[in-house]
Amino acid sequence: MKSPLLLSAALLLLLPAAPVTKAWGQEQSGGVDSRRANTRAAKRAADQKSNAATNQAPLYPNATRVSPKQSGAKEVAKQMEALFKLQEGEGNEDAMIAKADAIIADPHATPFDKSSAAYLAGGAWQGKENGPFPNTIKYYRMAIDANGMHNNNHYRAMLQLAQMLEADGQHDEALKTIDRFQSETKSEDANAATIRTQILLGMNKPQEAAAAMEKLLAAKPNDKTIMMNLASLYMQSDQDAKAGAMFDKMRAAGLLTESKDYDVGYHLLANIEGREKDALSLIDEGLAKGVLKPSADMYAFQGRVYYGQDQVDKAIAAWTKGAPMSKDGEMYLNVAKLQAGAEHWADAKAAAHSALDKGVKKPGGAWQVIGQSEKESGNKAGALAAYREAAKYPETKKWADASIKAAGAK
Repeated sequence: MKSPLLLSAALLLLLPAAPVTKAWGQEQSGGVDSRRANTRAAKRAADQKSNAATNQAPLYPNATRVSPKQSGAKEVAKQMEALFKLQEGEGNEDAMIAKADAIIADPHATPFDKSSAAYLAGGAWQGKENGPFPNTIKYYRMAIDANGMHNNNHYRAMLQLAQMLEADGQHDEALKTIDRFQSETKSEDANAATIRTQILLGMNKPQEAAAAMEKLLAAKPNDKTIMMNLASLYMQSDQDAKAGAMFDKMRAAGLLTESKDYDVGYHLLANIEGREKDALSLIDEGLAKGVLKPSADMYAFQGRVYYGQDQVDKAIAAWTKGAPMSKDGEMYLNVAKLQAGAEHWADAKAAAHSALDKGVKKPGGAWQVIGQSEKESGNKAGALAAYREAAKYPETKKWADASIKAAGAK
């Protein structure tokens, strides 16, 4: 399988915990007017095919599960009120978890109380754990199993559980959870499709991940992020023609508007046999538009492609531009070797010295170029000095010793 290209960060985002609202049974009951208002509100919600006791519009209207009555026990009403208050603040994770545990353990707590408390505790743990996520997973599972929340939060918890299981490396359980979500909700939820893609990638199934993302694209046919990610997934699953076609479609539609679009694009095209020239053309286009930002990586790529096509002058030009931007001297060393091959001795020596200044893995190669350049320029003393430097490194010691001997020196 090919190495992945730049997948969007959207595939890596974790859904935050959603706020849970109070149940009608936990409102402050001050008299007949309050009770009548609650009754009227419940009726309106039912008429809207929402939860029978809340005003939440259903996010999953085709769900097979019927939202249970959102009624809390009066014995734990104050604790629930305190928990709801804590979720409104910052840095209250530990207090929320402690309060939630007390509610869950209370024998009077209803399914709504337990589910809501567990869900909020799961969100608090999600804010605390950086991986693995045993507590986050435990509480989201508890929230679902208690079966007391409105469908909106019940199924959101299921999405979050699937994603946390995936983040924890529990791919099979994550896939079962997302399958359950999609089966029960009968929904084409975009978050679910994205999470399924994450899971399948984690299971090293890029072809199935691509199929899942195709459904996302069908719902949003002009979404650049989805198209870019899908092209990358096609590449990973050895569907090169589809990858190229997807990127060509984006380019024709004028969707390449950022430097990263061109960056991903030329890397993608370069990995497709026969499309190296298209990759180079894309770089030229991005630079001409002022959209693609020049970088060491870009020039290194250009140089490799040109060199592979025996366009030495263009390879030298690309690497010469990229070498000053590079973190090391390897590109300078490439330039030095090509300049020496072209018998441009002064340029070769200058590039080799620059390579040594920035640092290379095998310094002997740079000293070898310097030695050759000095010899061809008639500087015997300079050549011998370079040979002796080259002799210090295993990669060029044999060559340097022979060169010293040939020069009649010791």
